[in-house]
Amino acid sequence: MDYERPNVETIKCVVVGDNAVGKTRLICARACNATLTQYQLLATHVPTVWAIDQYRVCQEVLERSRDVVDDVSVSLRLWDTFGDHHKDRRFAYGRSDVVVLCFSIANPNSLQHVQTMWYPEIKHFCPRAPVILVGCQLDLRYADLEAVNRARRPLARPIRSQEILPPEKGREVAKELGIPYYETSVVAQCGIKEVFDNAIRSALISRRHLQFWKSHLRSVRRPLPQAPFLPPRPPPPVILVPDPPAQSEDHPARLLEEASCADVVLVVQERIRIYAHRIYLSTASSKFCDLFLMEDGDPPAQGRDPLLRASSFDACEGSGEAEGGGMRTSASDGTLGREGGTDLSSWSRAFESIRSGVLEDPPGYRTRRVAVVKMDSSVRPGPFRAVLKFLYTGRLDEREPDLMEVAHIAELLEVFDLRMMVANILNREAFMNQEITRAFHVRRSNRVKECLAKGTFSDVTFVLDDGNIKAHKPLLISGCDWMAAMFGGPFLESSTSE
Repeated sequence: MDYERPNVETIKCVVVGDNAVGKTRLICARACNATLTQYQLLATHVPTVWAIDQYRVCQEVLERSRDVVDDVSVSLRLWDTFGDHHKDRRFAYGRSDVVVLCFSIANPNSLQHVQTMWYPEIKHFCPRAPVILVGCQLDLRYADLEAVNRARRPLARPIRSQEILPPEKGREVAKELGIPYYETSVVAQCGIKEVFDNAIRSALISRRHLQFWKSHLRSVRRPLPQAPFLPPRPPPPVILVPDPPAQSEDHPARLLEEASCADVVLVVQERIRIYAHRIYLSTASSKFCDLFLMEDGDPPAQGRDPLLRASSFDACEGSGEAEGGGMRTSASDGTLGREGGTDLSSWSRAFESIRSGVLEDPPGYRTRRVAVVKMDSSVRPGPFRAVLKFLYTGRLDEREPDLMEVAHIAELLEVFDLRMMVANILNREAFMNQEITRAFHVRRSNRVKECLAKGTFSDVTFVLDDGNIKAHKPLLISGCDWMAAMFGGPFLESSTSE
C-alpha cells in the first residue's frame, strides 16, 4: 500500500458543497480521467457519492492517485460527500488533510451557502485543515444558455444569464475567508489538475509545520495562482449570403408594363396600344416570328402619314384602360410616326396590318424605329394581355375570367400550348399545365440561343477587342439589374445600338 512506501505522502482530500454543483463529476475527472459532454452533464441530476473503496478495488484508480508535486511523491485520496445540509459528515471530515469547497458559478445560492453553512461546518469538524474554494461549471459562463436550457429536463429551472457569477464574486468570498480560489470545468477539462495540485500543496505545507523533520517537504510551494482561462473559440458566425434576385418566370412580364426598349407597338381595337418586344414574341410564337422576319425582309415602301401625337395613352384611352384591368398600355410620352403599312388580312386572321413607325421617349425625346402591328378587330384587350403574358412567361392565370376569348386569340396566333392550357383549366386539370410551362421554357431557351447565334432581332451590339457580340436589350433588362439601369435609365446607352 502507498502508506507503507517510504517518502510517499498520502493526502486525504474531502470534497464538499451543495447538491448538483459538480462535486462528483470533478472527482471522477481527477480519479478516473472521466470526460463528459455538456449535454451529459445536463441530464437529470441524481445525488451520488463516489465511493472511497474505489482505491482498493480498482487498480487504475489507485495508479491515478499517485502524483508528484514539487518533487514530493503523493497519493491523493478523494472523499465525496452528499450535498444535503442535514447530513452528518463528521466521519468524512475525520483526519482530513485538505477540504475542497465547491459551488456552481451558475447558482448564486451555492456561493452564499459557502459562507453561511459550509465554511463554518468545516471549521467545526476539522479546524486545522486548509480549505480550497472552487467554482465549478466554468463552461456555463461561455455557453449558449438558450441551447443549454433546451437540452435540460422539462421541469428543470432554466439558467439565466444574470445568474452566472463573474470570477470577481468568487475571489471576493475567498478573500474574506482567507483561502485560495480556483475555477474548473469538467466539460472543457480546465482547472482540474490545478485545483488538486494546489490542494496537495496546501496539505503538504500544513503537514510540514507538524512534521518539520521531513526534508523532502521543504521544497513545497504555496498554492499558485491559476492561469487565466482561455475561453473556447466561439463558433464562426453564420453568414447568410442572400441569393441573387431570382430571375423568375414573371420577370419578363414587367416589360409589358413599360415602353423600355420596346420595338413593337400592338394596336388593339384602333386605340389601345401595347408595347412589346420582338425577341419575346418571336421566340414564343412562330406566327409573330414569321411576321417580323417578313417585315424585316420586305420593308414597307409607301408614303408617310402625318405624325400622330401619342401623348399619355393612359389618360386619353380611359375606356380601354378600364377594360384592360391594371396593365398599363403605355409608359411613354413620346411621338409615334405612322407610315403606310402592309395589309395582313389575307395572310393571318390575327393581324390587319403592319407598318413602320418612329417612337420618341422622354427624356430628350430620343427616337427609335418600331413595328406597329394592328390586331384584328375581334381581339379584345383583356384576353390579349393574358395571351401576351403567356408569351412572355409561359404561364396562364387559372382565375382568368375570359378563358374562351384567350383560347380564341391563341388559335388566331397558332399558340397551341396556350389552347391546351385553357382546355386543362376548363377540365379542372390545371396541374398538367406545369409540364406545358416547363416545355415552353425549354423551347424558348433553344430559340433564344439560335437568335443570339445568328443575331436575329438584335437591337444592341457590344464592341469588344476581339469582335462584336449582338444581343437583345429586353433579355438583358429582364435578366440583370445593372443592364436594366443602363438601358432603361437616362443614359447614352439607352438610345444607342452599340
